[in-house]
Amino acid sequence: AVSSTNRKVPFYVVGTLLLFGVLFGRVICGFLCPFGLIQELLYKIPLPKIKKNRVTKALSKLKYVILAVFAVIIPFIYKYPSFCKLICPAGTFEGGIPLAITNDSIAAMIGILFNWKIAVLVIIIIGAVFIYRDFCRFICPLGAIYSFFNKVSIFGVCIKEDECTHCGKCVRECKMDISSVGDGECIQCGECKSLCPTGAIISKINKR
Repeated sequence: AVSSTNRKVPFYVVGTLLLFGVLFGRVICGFLCPFGLIQELLYKIPLPKIKKNRVTKALSKLKYVILAVFAVIIPFIYKYPSFCKLICPAGTFEGGIPLAITNDSIAAMIGILFNWKIAVLVIIIIGAVFIYRDFCRFICPLGAIYSFFNKVSIFGVCIKEDECTHCGKCVRECKMDISSVGDGECIQCGECKSLCPTGAIISKINKR
């Protein structure tokens, strides 16, 4: 949208993102994203896993750089949808590959760019077997956008501060690189609710 609006703000797209952000935040990542589901299934393959650590926590900031550079700056200045063209594995897996298989004319146009996208997809898929939601945590610009709304979104999880003992179990057990429940790295999956010894983690709807 940014690359095709002649350097003007795409208000329709921005408004849509604002609406979904205020409603859901990263609930979209936890429950609605089809590529998130694919990563969840890949992580279930019984092979050794790389648990979250200081390196993964640092890498979780990379998606904000990708958002700024590949989804905003380059499209705005050069009118080139660089994230979609160069990185996005979801588009390759869910759109590019099926179209190439079913449409001979598209298959005939396959070249170095498509092969690059396949390589990116393969790396991310292999990574997802060993690292929980590697694309969501380190790369996805939509996840970065929705993270800004996590604290104010209508749906999601939150903590009843008067019942929280600050034991830290929710943060330790979460497979995302969160610092607290409901922060920008939280995908609002709600798995922490059953882990909380005092039941202090609840759905925002229940709190309202």
